[in-house]
Formats: sequence, C-alpha cells, structure tokens
Amino acid sequence: MTKKLTAETKDASKRGDADILALPDGAWGFGGPVLDVRCNGADRRWSCKAVLKNNRITVQLGTIAQLATVSAAKAAMVKARAMAGQGIDPRAGLRPDQTNIIPSFGQHAETFMAEYVPTLKNAKNRDKWIASVRNHCKPIWNTKIDLVQTADILRVLKPIWKTVPAMASEVRSRMEVILDDATVKNLRSGDNPALMTRALRHALGGKAPKSGTVRGAHKSVHPDDMPALMAALKAKDSQSARALYCIALSCLRSQEFVQMHTSELQLDDAQPIWVVPKERFKVDPHNKDFKVPLAPQFVAALREQLAYLAAINNVARYQGYVWQAVTEDSDVAWISDATMLRYLQRTMGMDGTVHGFRASYRTWANRQFLEGTDATPKYHHFAVEYCQAHTTPGGKASAVDPYDRDQMMFTARVGIMKDWANYCDPRKAATLKAVA
Repeated sequence: MTKKLTAETKDASKRGDADILALPDGAWGFGGPVLDVRCNGADRRWSCKAVLKNNRITVQLGTIAQLATVSAAKAAMVKARAMAGQGIDPRAGLRPDQTNIIPSFGQHAETFMAEYVPTLKNAKNRDKWIASVRNHCKPIWNTKIDLVQTADILRVLKPIWKTVPAMASEVRSRMEVILDDATVKNLRSGDNPALMTRALRHALGGKAPKSGTVRGAHKSVHPDDMPALMAALKAKDSQSARALYCIALSCLRSQEFVQMHTSELQLDDAQPIWVVPKERFKVDPHNKDFKVPLAPQFVAALREQLAYLAAINNVARYQGYVWQAVTEDSDVAWISDATMLRYLQRTMGMDGTVHGFRASYRTWANRQFLEGTDATPKYHHFAVEYCQAHTTPGGKASAVDPYDRDQMMFTARVGIMKDWANYCDPRKAATLKAVA
C-alpha cells in the first residue's frame, strides 16, 4: 500500500525551517529516507545514507515532485544502497536528469571565489586564495561537487600535509568553505568531507608539523653584518639598493613596503612619519592606519629616491609609487619581492632574504640591554613587537591594555627605530672598517 505524505509532513516541508525531517515508517524508521527542507520550503528533496567502499555517503534521491510518496522515496533508497553495496556510486546514477546541472568542484570554486575573494581587504591574500585553490585542488577539479568525499580531500592534502603544512591547512579550510557554500546552494548534501575531524587528521598521518619547522625560518643577515651591507647598499646608485636599504630600516613586511606611495609620506614633519594604510597588512594589528616613525637615515634615502624619480620622469615634484616596477611589462606598478631578493643575493652576495631583515632587527633588539647590565632589556618588549606591526604580545590576558598605547607606543618606537638606523648607519660601518 502506497503511503502518501501526511498533511502534517506537507505543512512542515513548507515552513522553511531548514530542518531535516526524518519520516519513520515502522521497521525502517531509523536510517530511512529523510526530507531536506531548504530555501524557505521552495526546494524539498529526499536523501539517505549509504556505505560505498567503506565510506559513509549521502545520496540525494530526488525532489518531492519526483518522489511524492514515502514508498517511492523508500524504493529509491533501497536501490541506492544496493548500488553502493556493489561498489557503484549511486549519486551519479539515480539522478540522470540533474547530472548536467551539478557543477564540478572547479566550476563551483570559480563561482564562489568570484563572489567571495573580492571581499578580502588585502590584495596579496586575494591572489593567494585563488592561486592555492587552483594549484592544489587539481586532483578534484573535474569531480562533480556533490560527489566529493573524504578520499578526494585526502588526494589533495596528503602530498602537502607534511611538506608544506601551512599551505595544506589553508587549502583544507578553503575546500571546506567551498563545499559548505555548495551545500547552502543545494548542490550537495550531507557532512562536509573537508571538515577537520579526528578521523581526517588520523588519515593524513596526524597533526601537521608546526609552521617553520619543515623549511625553516627565512634566512636573515646577521646583525653583525648589517652595517657593512648597508654601507655597500648606500654606495650603489640604484633603486633596488635604496629599496633594500629602506626596507631593512622599516622593519615591515615587503607587502606593506613595496606599495609605498608619496601620499603616505610626511617627510617635512618634526618627526617624519610614513602612514601605512591598514588594508595592506597581512594581519591588521589595530584596525587603523599604522604610523611608522622614520629615522633621519630613512628620510635621506627616501629623498634620494624621490629626486631620482623626479629626474627620470622629468617633473619638479614626483607623485606616485616610491618604488616603481623595474620592467614596463610588470603586472603591477611597484617593485617586486623577487627583484629585491635577486639584488640582495646576486648583486650583494648575501645569503639571506628580504623578509629576513625583520629577524635581523629582532635579533639586534633582543641583544640590547641597559647600560651596565647584561640581563635587563633596553626596550619594552611590546614596543619591539610594534615596530614590526605585530599584534599585541601576550594576547588578551596581557596586563597592558592593547589600545592604551598612543598609537602602538609611538614615542618608544621613535627611539628604537633611530637606534636601529644608527646601528646600521653606513658612516659607522665605514669608520669601523677604517679603524680595523
């Protein structure tokens, strides 16, 4: 006897509560077909659980228009489980009418990224988001979005889980978001296979190595070698040399530095500053534009660069990006990280990285003690961190209010940045060399 949907069930399916209504029917009540109610009741479809090759999967049986009775849904469920038992994926065979309208993972990923990625504030993060998905999700790019399961996630993550752990973690979270979006849009149902569960972590071989333990930290120039390097850079009359000189004094990341614009500089103030827009930071440290105090050596190098740009552009006062792209066919208007890295390693012969200058500064700062002592730090550790635009050290439990700091302890940073520049002062390096 065919059992039609009851009036109560029909009313429930129209409510649009986003509930999943289990419909018991005697002996098959637990584990039987369920009615998924989504989109305010406009889209109601049957689904069931099945086991395919030791993997628990969710099978969409059909819409309520296609399967108008419980018996019809139950029959479809029996067929689906029989196919799964034979090793045949029932998700592709039971819905031939929908095969062409279900996008592949790659198609849906592109659609999702077109909507989501522009909302990210940082351009480098936007590029990284897209590149990581396109590069690492190739093994499942052409798999139908509703057929993606745990085995597919493992195909993507296993090759990079132990070798590039930071990227693997980001790719996993991005696949999770993309699959969640597909579920919200009724393109798939059931558990998200990219969700980090204990079982998934175990299948990947345990926890990923901590960041920085696989490839190691960025190579840095030892602080003892900084004065000589800065002297050599000062002697070079080139934009790349001046850029390296200035980024070393700035203590910031290259993504924050390379887009420096003349509109951000206040070189004629009593205390010259560079105001970096908050949108450029990898992690926004205080939800405000960040003021960098400029040491006299930093200001002098910037004035040299601006004079150089005014001369090559044949203008009296240059306005625009301070560090222009080296080649005209560059995709962006500013100098690239690769250009500075090549200059540092090939031209200057240094075995370090541009990002490593931050470590050079930090090592130097940690070695500074009050005069006459060998254990009392000269600088407040918060101020040392803030010079690098780090977030509040110590976290929320810190005794110091992270917002009671006069724009990230600006006065303290002025002294530190001047001391760092004086240490790296080329004239000092030249004097030491002459004395030696």
